Amino acid sequence: MADPNMRLPQYVSRNGRLIPPAEAVISIFNPVIYAAFGVYESIQLSRGVIFRLEEHLERLRFSADAIGLPLPADLATIGRWTREVVAAHGCQDALIRQFALGPSPENGPEVFIWLEPPRALPPTVFEQGVGAVTFVGERALPQAKSLNTLVNHLAKTRALAAGEHEGLLVNRDGCVTEGSSSNLFVVQEGALHTAPASDVLEGVTQQEVLKLAERLAIPVVRRPLPLAERDRWDEAFLTSTSRHVLPLVRIDGRPIGDGRPGPVTLRLRQAFEDHFWSVIEAERRRATTPVGL
Repeated sequence: MADPNMRLPQYVSRNGRLIPPAEAVISIFNPVIYAAFGVYESIQLSRGVIFRLEEHLERLRFSADAIGLPLPADLATIGRWTREVVAAHGCQDALIRQFALGPSPENGPEVFIWLEPPRALPPTVFEQGVGAVTFVGERALPQAKSLNTLVNHLAKTRALAAGEHEGLLVNRDGCVTEGSSSNLFVVQEGALHTAPASDVLEGVTQQEVLKLAERLAIPVVRRPLPLAERDRWDEAFLTSTSRHVLPLVRIDGRPIGDGRPGPVTLRLRQAFEDHFWSVIEAERRRATTPVGL
């Protein structure tokens, strides 16, 4: 049984070799730092199951390809490294971090993998919803999950200073694209609206929600979301690895709809939770079923 009080991480994988966290360092002179030449993924580990590892690995490769970053191994090998880190900790619940860094004069490309404590939100935020503030800014190469996250950091910092949960990025055309670490969905007249794929980092959770919406016959519209239209939004919610589906009830202090989580949001939240736990339990059963049975 894993120790629930275990401090994370105990180990870090550096290109498949487990090392102490204190050794997981790079030089301040490494050009990776000032070029932000790297990509990353955050993956949920729940009840010992890595949720959608293959999808996250595919996005890691997509992001790396988008910035011309070579990976030190194929995805199957990086997946094995990830599972080895989890096994070494004997941990059931955590946030898995994967950082892929470009080559430097001292080293070739590197992938660091480690565990952090899970990002659990209090149940009240799902019942009451959260608020966000807007921040005018655009990420460089928005489709790549790169280490160039300055705009994200500034948006999140503004949100926290205002006592709100998330910062929403607004582009030069006045359209809300995404959160600092989340995707945004808006509900209008029963239809689900979210930004075009070309304008945002496509989230793994976002993609799961889009599939669920299709199963539930909820219309989906991919289009720009002008901030000027927010008074016409009936509902809104955020999605991410740690948030799952989180109701968004106000922006810049102004309520969305009636200022409470709406029916479409709650329906999709329940559908996602049911789907998530069905996947987790199916993977747990598969892992404990003897081969050949």
